[in-house]
Amino acid sequence: MSQLALRSLGNSSNMMTQAMERLSTGKRVNSAADDAAGLGIATKLKAQVNSLNAASRNATDALALIGTIDGALEESSEILLRMRELAVQSGSGTASNSDKDYMNLEMSNLVVQVEEMSLNTKFNGRQLLRGEQFSFYTDHDIGGMKITTAEADMAVTSLGVPSTTVSIGGGVPQSNLRNVIQAIDTALESVSTKRAHLGAISNRFDHIVDNLQNVIMNTVQSQSRIVDADFSIETANLTRNTVLQQAATSMLAQANAQKNSVLTLIQQ
Repeated sequence: MSQLALRSLGNSSNMMTQAMERLSTGKRVNSAADDAAGLGIATKLKAQVNSLNAASRNATDALALIGTIDGALEESSEILLRMRELAVQSGSGTASNSDKDYMNLEMSNLVVQVEEMSLNTKFNGRQLLRGEQFSFYTDHDIGGMKITTAEADMAVTSLGVPSTTVSIGGGVPQSNLRNVIQAIDTALESVSTKRAHLGAISNRFDHIVDNLQNVIMNTVQSQSRIVDADFSIETANLTRNTVLQQAATSMLAQANAQKNSVLTLIQQ
């Protein structure tokens, strides 16, 4: 009887210790012995969650880079619009040669500003408006779907609006203004096309981020169901095994007491 009570006491103690460990750590699986298969699955899910989080951060960085490019292109577009306005204004029959020279002075400075923006618009030290394309992977495994931005070369020579082409000074024939305006319109069309492409990519990345967050949430929930402790169950187990331990301790004491009674009879 004492051996039976001792075995029951050991079992209840082990179960109570396990319940206490799970309640204190919040984990159902604290070692491979708790659930070897579950631990293997949970480890794979954790690796997937970590990769998905990294992919989500990459997509967010891509959105920031695209936003930086688009902001610079928007400003370049505003400058080109002002350049077109000056070109049209210089065609007025009331403008004197000195007036045209003043307009051309502003035009030259605007051209310089477009060139400076193409050189100084950077993200993480990389120039964004000098013709480089940027590629991003949308999956958490490298080698998945790749998104590549359109080439954005905003150098004035690439846009076709260097100072010599868009000169509107007093010495420039009126007949040449048509060519100036046409060159600026072509540059504006190029900028608009690039912005439209970037906008489409930006919208795509918004959906990518939303989808990644959804996958992360469901994967974390799956991992939690495997490794996290159910506090209601573990609390009930702790209470049950505490009662069993107390009962087993009492029964062990009674079994030992019976042996003492037998010894007393023998001694008499």
